[in-house]
Amino acid sequence: MPSSEDLQQSSRQRTLRELAERLGHEFADPALLDRALTHASMGNDGKKSYERLEFLGDAFLNFAVADVLYRADTEVAEGQLTETRARIVSRRPLAEAARRLDLVTHLVSGKGLRDTERHSERILADLIEAVLGAILIDGGVTAARKFVRNHVLPAEGLAEEPTAEKDSKTALLHWCQHHKLGQPRYELVDTTGLQHEQQFVVRAKVQDGRGADGTARTKRAAEKLAAAALLEQLRHEQ
Repeated sequence: MPSSEDLQQSSRQRTLRELAERLGHEFADPALLDRALTHASMGNDGKKSYERLEFLGDAFLNFAVADVLYRADTEVAEGQLTETRARIVSRRPLAEAARRLDLVTHLVSGKGLRDTERHSERILADLIEAVLGAILIDGGVTAARKFVRNHVLPAEGLAEEPTAEKDSKTALLHWCQHHKLGQPRYELVDTTGLQHEQQFVVRAKVQDGRGADGTARTKRAAEKLAAAALLEQLRHEQ
């Protein structure tokens, strides 16, 4: 008679196969996907976490998105390309992609990881990058590009993105002026990562204290993301 551990392992393998179908990649080495969905809090149980896969996935994601943007329009300036890439690979859209794929349901974690942390944008974005790293190792560049194209790049296309991003601070300013909220302010909340891979967290605020954060590879892009997030919040509350 199979032990409870054997049954759990069999169930895990079955659910990971189902997830792989949604990801669009059949793993030659399913253990890679399992590791991509194992949090560092499982270290005490002797299980390897997704952190190294996340590192690889993050690097490839930046390259893959930059490559797509470069090829999409040869007339777009470098600064605009950088901002658009920063928006696409920032935590919020990556977390949304993770939610669409329901990755957190498959996340294995220890008791040290609270439920609120499991569902945080930080963890969800990490999972997307780790899964991408696993696909890159298992299936190579072509499979990894396919995953980025199908699950990370915006479904509405790239052409609209630079304009929308460029106008977010202006749109927020106009909204605040119209609703007598004063001029929005921006403050740097946090800076993470190594110097060549820094992430900037900027908060956009209005005079009554309401605010929203944006995270990106540059302060300018983070400000625009924060402005867009705050504007969406204000409109929803209105």
